[in-house]
This record gives sequence, structure tokens and C-alpha cells, in this order.
Amino acid sequence: MMITEKVLSAPNADGGATPGASGRRHLNAIQKVSLTYLFSVPFLTFLLGFGVGHVNWQWYVPAWLINILIMALAMRQLPRSHPSGSRLAIVTALLLIAPWIIFPLFAGMGRPPQTIQGWLDLEGEQHTRFNLLILGGILAYLGTTSLYQLLQHKEKTFAALGLALMTLAIPLFLINMAYWGSFLSASFQSFKTSNRPDWYLAFRELFFVISTAEVSLIYLATAMFAMALGRTGYLKFRAVRAYVIISLCAGLLNLVPPSAPDFFSTMSYLVSIPAIPFIMFYFMGIKLLYTRPECP
Repeated sequence: MMITEKVLSAPNADGGATPGASGRRHLNAIQKVSLTYLFSVPFLTFLLGFGVGHVNWQWYVPAWLINILIMALAMRQLPRSHPSGSRLAIVTALLLIAPWIIFPLFAGMGRPPQTIQGWLDLEGEQHTRFNLLILGGILAYLGTTSLYQLLQHKEKTFAALGLALMTLAIPLFLINMAYWGSFLSASFQSFKTSNRPDWYLAFRELFFVISTAEVSLIYLATAMFAMALGRTGYLKFRAVRAYVIISLCAGLLNLVPPSAPDFFSTMSYLVSIPAIPFIMFYFMGIKLLYTRPECP
């Protein structure tokens, strides 16, 4: 997909805003620190989850609650530069941000256990992990639905495509999370030997395809909504280009099979971690909190 300034700068049907014309108030020092912290949350979660790994819940739950408080205070510092009465933009932003208010809890849980016994020893945490991912997926879908409502009067094509792709992706995402959170735990309870029954191998292949499809659909939806935000003036051209390139590259990497060379299979694994595809929507939500189009 090629993105050109001509496409992104074309006026909407109502003669609305052009991209790159987003209005931002000058941020003071506290607001800049708040914004930096909000943007760093996914990366800190990722680093702690893989770098530190699993710790006792008595440590990570209080830390998670403190993080929620800090995020709430940081969001309150950001200027609401939308026209008075534009509550839809604020609601949309909060819904897009909400999944990544939940997901930092996973930093203390670390990676899912890599053995059956390890999984069964932490079965309750795995139920919690994937149930929270289900909740995050639902909130993300509500956020994109609200985003479509916000944009549809100025830009219908890309916003409609983005919502259609999310409508296809989220049911697959929910099914996949239910498989990991409930089906696998129940299945592991019945395994008496290290040999896997045929039905388990068949289900594993089925849900690999489901996971691949839903992750790539979410990344493609992200690219469509980024284009829509550019055409309505919420994102500048360079930001739109970054969103689209990153989303499309991640979507393509997700298609790489595990049998590929180590570098590509590792990158494919990283972009397919369930919480990762929602990072871009989280960043869009933050932008919506303090950015308005030139012509609302």
C-alpha cells in the first residue's frame, strides 16, 4: 500500500480538515513528563515481563494499582483541546487507552509457562491473564467503534474499513483467548504422559491459523484507522506514515511460520503476543486526549 501526501491531504466530503493541521496547545513540563510516562507504559511492561519474569502476586498487584493511579493522574494533566461538548472524542480516547491500563498487570506474571506442569502450577494466573485479555479486546473494539462514530462524518472510507476489519478480528481474538485461558488448562489436567493426543495437535494447528488471522486483521485495521485520522486532521502525515508502515510490517511478520530462520520466527512471535497489536490504538487514544483537528 502506498501512502501519498495527496491521498492524506485530500479534503473530506464536508470540506473538512487536512492532515498535518492538528492543533496542540503548548505542553508545560508536567504535561510533557505525563505524556512521556503514558507512552512508555507498554515498553516498560514488555521489558519487565520478559526481563524480570514471574514474581509473587503480592508484589505485582500493588505495583499495577499504583501504575493505574499514575496513569490516571498523567491523563488528567493533558489538555483537552477539543471543542466544548465533544465528549465523544474523550470517550473514544479513554476506551482506546483502557486495555493498556489493564495489561501492565502481565509484567509481574511474566511469560506464560512453557511446560504443562508449570502451567498447572499457575493455572489461576493463566485464567486471569487471558480473561483480562478478553476484556481488553472488548474495550478495544468498543474504542474503535467509537472512533468510527467520531470520524464517519468527515472520513467514511478508511474508518469503515478499519471497523470492518476489527469486527472480523475481535471474535477470533476472543475465541483464541478462551482457548488459551480455559481449554488448554482443562486439557492439561487430563494429560497423563508427555505424548500429545491427536486431537490436541489438531486443535493446536487450528488455533495457530486463528491467531495468525486475528493478529494480522488487527494490524491492518490499525493502518486503516491511522489513514482516517490523517484525513480528518488528528494525525500529521509523518505520524500516519509511521503508523501504517509499522502496522503493515507487523502484520506481514505475523504471517512468518515458526519454521522460518530464528530472527524472523522470533520477530513473528513478538508481534503476535496478544497485547502487542493494541499498542497502536493505545497511542491513538493518547493523541486524541490532547489533539484536535484544525476544522472539527
